[in-house]
Amino acid sequence: MTDDLHNFFFYANTCHVCKSSGNESPIRKCSNCKMISYCSKEHQKQHWLQHKNICRVLSEMLDEHDKSNLLEGMRNVSMEEWVKAKMNLMLMVSLKLKRKLLPYEEEMFKFPKACVVCHEVNSKSMTDCQMCPCASFCEEHQNDPGHSKICDMLNLCYDLDIASTVFIRNPPRNVVPYHTEMAYLPTSINGFIDLYVNEDKSALVSSDIQKPHISEYLTRSLTLLHAMERLEYTTGSEMTLHIIGANMIEVDGIELWETLLHWLPSLTKLNLVLVGPELDSNNEKTECNICDCCVEKGMKLYLETHGILYKDYVNSDSFVKPDIIVGYNLGIHECENIDSDMDSWSQSIRILPEQKCPFVLTSYTSEEAEKEHKRLCDILQRKVTWLCYEKNPYSSLRPHRDYETEGVYYQNQYIIIYRDLD
Repeated sequence: MTDDLHNFFFYANTCHVCKSSGNESPIRKCSNCKMISYCSKEHQKQHWLQHKNICRVLSEMLDEHDKSNLLEGMRNVSMEEWVKAKMNLMLMVSLKLKRKLLPYEEEMFKFPKACVVCHEVNSKSMTDCQMCPCASFCEEHQNDPGHSKICDMLNLCYDLDIASTVFIRNPPRNVVPYHTEMAYLPTSINGFIDLYVNEDKSALVSSDIQKPHISEYLTRSLTLLHAMERLEYTTGSEMTLHIIGANMIEVDGIELWETLLHWLPSLTKLNLVLVGPELDSNNEKTECNICDCCVEKGMKLYLETHGILYKDYVNSDSFVKPDIIVGYNLGIHECENIDSDMDSWSQSIRILPEQKCPFVLTSYTSEEAEKEHKRLCDILQRKVTWLCYEKNPYSSLRPHRDYETEGVYYQNQYIIIYRDLD
């Protein structure tokens, strides 16, 4: 694996360079930092130029605190304390390096080698899971059954990450027919992909790997269509959609929103307005590429991106009133103190009822969905009634490792639909 590719991701129980596991060949931790492993001296040398600065900082911290592992002493603490310790260590290293950590470096702290039950890091008799490269067990917990519930999903995370190094990320080829009458979606995103997406026969990966990849592109537009069905929402010839808290994930595969032009009989013009401080601003409407049939029918798909908070967009000259507002995996509950300097959401949320339109909110997990709804009510200072709160049949099929629970999460796994917020 090339230098660029092996730094895409980190798994504690694999060689960082070739991604082989201890099942294939013995792997050893870096003797200095104790945070990353290699199968051979050659691979350690290959990665040394990229690793040496963070290795030096970690080694100095080990000496300073007289520890053999910077996460030792956390055995049997609560998951909340464990996560806090990992994040504090990550922040401290970033400050000492005077730079933001690379994604794989962050994963060294989010997913360190530790017993999945008690967080022990120094056990000399630590045993790695034989089925996935994510889990380890101390001597006391080697027969613990809890990990088996998510082992397959964690292994799929690994397989998908490996596939991403050889599988070119392209939006899937969509064969959704034009509907002249109202039609209902298949019962799940699985069914939709089976019916309407052509498998790439030239790809170097199996359909089992392609389908989760494809679902990452489709989940946003199909989640909206599902919400419109639940709302019994009727569109005219034009619709304006506001996607708030947007980032570059929403921009990737933007052409897949053309699905709405095929699916909704009356819709001929779709305006997508993406708003979020992580975006680059392009306040002008950009016409997106659509299929030849859509062009012949005079259909249009427009995109605007505004790299600002939603409250600032609503008060700007660029503002266009929405028909529906969507927030994908917003995390509005994450700031503990409403209206504090760290709270970027409260003022924007208070503007939503003024738009007098449906609001669709998705979350990674059921627990997060509950917290999102509660925070929404707290900000608006009243009980807000939802039309629908459910596991989303159009969530992504691609699992991602969750450092807060040490399980997995999925994009848009839970959905809350509000007819309005008045």
